[in-house]
Order: sequence, then structure tokens, then C-alpha cells
Amino acid sequence: MKKLLTIILVFLTINSIAQVATINDKDGFTNVREKPSIDSKVIYKLNNNKVFWYDYSEKNDTSDWAVVYIPKNDLSLGCTDFKFLVGFIHKSRLAPLDKMEEYKKSDFKFSYTLKDFNPDNRIIDWINNRSVSSIDGQSVWGTDGELPKTEIEKISIKIDGEEININKAFYSNLFECDNEFRVYKKEDTFFVYQDNSDGAGYYQIVWVLNKTGLIQRLLGTIY
Repeated sequence: MKKLLTIILVFLTINSIAQVATINDKDGFTNVREKPSIDSKVIYKLNNNKVFWYDYSEKNDTSDWAVVYIPKNDLSLGCTDFKFLVGFIHKSRLAPLDKMEEYKKSDFKFSYTLKDFNPDNRIIDWINNRSVSSIDGQSVWGTDGELPKTEIEKISIKIDGEEININKAFYSNLFECDNEFRVYKKEDTFFVYQDNSDGAGYYQIVWVLNKTGLIQRLLGTIY
């Protein structure tokens, strides 16, 4: 049902939603340009294994360039209104996650322990006593103003049998999740992609990890 409602939402809004990608460049980085031209100013350098959103709508299908939305905060900390660097990269450098082969080997394990949301002893701020604006001082992901139904109690990760710890600050305001993931691997980096919630509460999250721990957390969505 979640996936069906997500698809309906997409078609009822603007018929497109930005996809998630990393880069494929032998130099280890690719240039982000101000305009879709090789002669345009370079405004940023995207490094290997960093994830970002790109626009795949039909208006760009005939172009050699893709519009990219690069979060200015690698760990997506703060409010739900994040700032992005918007530019262009050549499509030959684009490596969409959903075009990569899913990684299903047993040396990588990732799961949530979920529990029912308990409002007791929580600081819940409301707008006009009708819409939840924050919980424990943090923005709320996964709802459209109502109280969440489920929350993450902990995240369990193992790479080659070694446990990887994720600080609670990175998941304490993520709600309406499940344990349906798509995992990809590039070099020594793992990408755990997930669609969460549905309707107006829909959001994407990508956990980028290697044996050293959490490298990046991409959170939100671009319509």
C-alpha cells in the first residue's frame, strides 16, 4: 500500500520526482557546472560515492546534462527545509542507484528495531492544537501533522561481522519506517536506500556507510 500511494502522489503532483544517484568517474570526482555546458563555470566538485538527487523528468531526456540537487549538509541535520546546491553534471558521469545491481550478500546486514510511538514524557509542539510541528525539539519526518504511529528504537548494522554504531541523533525523528530496503555497493561503500511513509508524509533516506561508519545520510525528497 505504501508504494502504491507513493506512486499516486507522484502522478497527482508534477508527474516526476527526483531520483538518487552517485557518480561514475575514473578521476574520483566530477564537475558540477552552473549551466548545462562544458564551458560553463564549475561551481562544485562531486566526489565518488557521495549521493544526491537528480532530475529525471521528460524535459531533460533529450539533454546530455542532468540537473542535480546536492545537499549542503552531508548528514541532513536540522530542519526539514534543507538548502541545496543546484547545478548540472554530464549524464555520462551519472550513476543512478536504481540502475545498479542490488547487493544481497550476507557480509552486510542492516535493520531497524521498530516500536509503537509512545507520546508519554515527550515534548510535543503543536500548531493551533491541530498539527504536530516538532517532537522533542526536532522536525518530524513521515507524518503530515499527525502523531507518528511507529518509531525506530535502534539500528543494527554489521559489515564483515563488525558492528557499526549509529548515534540516536540520526534516527530519533524518523517515523513511519519499515524494514524494506534496497542495498547497493560501490567499491567499499554501501548505500541503503528506503522509501518511507506515504502521501504528504513521504520521504526518502539513503544511509551511506563503510567499515569506518556513517559517511553520509541523504534525507528528504525533491519534487
